[in-house]
Amino acid sequence: MLNIFLHLLLIITFIFFVLLLVIFVFQWIIYFRVEKTMLKQIAHKQERNSR
Repeated sequence: MLNIFLHLLLIITFIFFVLLLVIFVFQWIIYFRVEKTMLKQIAHKQERNSR
């Protein structure tokens, strides 16, 4: 009985770790996309103001 419980605990912990890793990766992807968009907007504003 204890063996089954420990295996279940290990599986749940592993799933939690994988989900945490996936969320972290998606967070960084979204962050870099937003940062790239902001840099493009700033460059566009500076180009427009220099004319």
